[in-house]
Amino acid sequence: MFNCRKKLIPLLILMIFTFNFTCIAYASQYLRQGDYGPDVVALQEKLRQMGYLAAPATGYFGPLTEAAVIKLQADYNLIIDGIVGPQTSALLTQLTEQKIPSRQKKIIMGYYTGKETPLPSSLSSLSNHGSQLTFIAPFRYRLNASGTGSLDTLGDIPEKEFRELFTVARQNKVKVLALVHNLLYGNGIQGRDVAHRILSDPQKRWSLVMNIFYLLKENGFDGVEIDIEDIYPSDRQLFNQFLIELAAQLKPAGYYISVALPAKTSDAPNMSWGDSFDYATIGRYADQVVVMAYDEHGAYSGPGPIASLPWVEKVVQYTVSKIPAPKVMLGIPAYGFDWNYDGGFPRYLSHELALETARWYGAPVRWNTWAQAPYFTYIDENGSRHEVWFENASSWAGKLDLITRYNLKGAAIWRLGMEDPDSWRVIGEKFITARY
Repeated sequence: MFNCRKKLIPLLILMIFTFNFTCIAYASQYLRQGDYGPDVVALQEKLRQMGYLAAPATGYFGPLTEAAVIKLQADYNLIIDGIVGPQTSALLTQLTEQKIPSRQKKIIMGYYTGKETPLPSSLSSLSNHGSQLTFIAPFRYRLNASGTGSLDTLGDIPEKEFRELFTVARQNKVKVLALVHNLLYGNGIQGRDVAHRILSDPQKRWSLVMNIFYLLKENGFDGVEIDIEDIYPSDRQLFNQFLIELAAQLKPAGYYISVALPAKTSDAPNMSWGDSFDYATIGRYADQVVVMAYDEHGAYSGPGPIASLPWVEKVVQYTVSKIPAPKVMLGIPAYGFDWNYDGGFPRYLSHELALETARWYGAPVRWNTWAQAPYFTYIDENGSRHEVWFENASSWAGKLDLITRYNLKGAAIWRLGMEDPDSWRVIGEKFITARY
């Protein structure tokens, strides 16, 4: 009996070794939901680098990781099973180990407005930094209040300046997008009512499509920036249909379609403009989507950061869960607000005006580490306490890093002429401006 046991022991050791080796070999080749460990961490880091996974690497292969793998497999025409086998693993290695330049090519877009006293127009910024811009979008066209689908040309940008911005843009090989919006009507006219009259009527909707088409054709634009922000939640499918029809008309003619969307961090309704938009469908038909990651605190709120870094990252994470990251432009604010604790709307500030205000009242500019943003407080001549939050090159740096981290398409600046001049140095250090 003892001799029999002695013979069995080597056999059992061999069986255990063979079993463990087989399991290790299998684990090294296949990862699936339920697995955990360092191999899963490495997988998740690669998926994050590619922009497929927004959540942090936890080491557990759960539903989010499986969904990211399925999306990758679909994008690259692999067998869609959510399992990381040899083919999927090899693809990830190939994509993530390609040499990444120290500065990646990214799209940089600037929104352009005329003079808003005391704020300057965007012309000087365009002239000085046109070499770092891919697109500009002049804030110039609005849906006519009649709701027929016709467009109004606003006079905020004088005709002479409009011609000059085109000249400067062409000299710098900057593409020009006609911005079409439904904002700032006054006289009790609501932009969502104007939009509803157009979107709900197929003939008026088609009229708007064709009016945009001829606007681009007759004025030499390279495409359109759709900034129809204020719509009823019940009109979200009608807005989708408008974009489908717009893409069918514009894309065969070679025109570029960019759509600006209000920021949100989840699908949960929160009574904001973001509730009205179907991110996924819009991302399917637009060439790029600008998520306006600003006004976390704004004209209708109390004081606080315009776009704290943690909030912006949540916006990005939600957005890339709905829209492919390489289509997403991160909207970055160049402005600030001055809130008076005694009430009223906050004062809209450029970087220059914010610093002038701080100097005038002898207020030290402080840095909020959590928000990654500058702010200060002061007491005015009437004894009222003020709190000012604004943006500068340092606050932009963290937001620009999110573009790299999540593999976004680039940045869209609201608006040119209000930014910290040093922000252009930061952009230049982080990115090479892509050209179309």
